Amino acid sequence: MIPRLSLNQATTTQWTVPEAVEGCVSAGISGIGLWRDPVAAYGLDRTASLVREAGLTVTSLCRGGFFAAPDAIDDNRRAIEEAAALG
Repeated sequence: MIPRLSLNQATTTQWTVPEAVEGCVSAGISGIGLWRDPVAAYGLDRTASLVREAGLTVTSLCRGGFFAAPDAIDDNRRAIEEAAALG
């Protein structure tokens, strides 16, 4: 694996979570930056297990913020909890 290299999932939007993980593994990329929508679609627990089993490091979880949105505080708390679950 290439240390300190991470693939951001936004660059492979046509890939599912499993395809992005497999792409990282087959290219020797050691990290993956995930996005919340595909993670939610695949399932948080399934994604966390898949990433761990593949030996990848989650380097980021995008998108939080949007502090002006009506549910911003709750959504950002969920984002933090999701990031913790993904390691």
